[in-house]
Amino acid sequence: MALRIAVNKELENLKLALEQSKDLLRAGGRLVVISYHSLEDRIVKQFMRAEAAEHAYSLIAKKVIRPTSLELRSNPRSRSARLRVAECLS
Repeated sequence: MALRIAVNKELENLKLALEQSKDLLRAGGRLVVISYHSLEDRIVKQFMRAEAAEHAYSLIAKKVIRPTSLELRSNPRSRSARLRVAECLS
């Protein structure tokens, strides 16, 4: 996984996509990101918190949303998924 992340520049591309979201979303638009490991989730969390502090985004879900036990039973692969949601204010 680490090799794939490095070769594909996944973390750099994630940062770029998050920055581009500021130009693409209108006021009221929502940024919804599902991350599957802690490196991705940390980047998303820090971005959303920083933008919320600058009043560019409002955090819809203050904490990360994880799969429910029902979803885990029907879809075991969802166990590592983390969902974060923010709304564009400007």
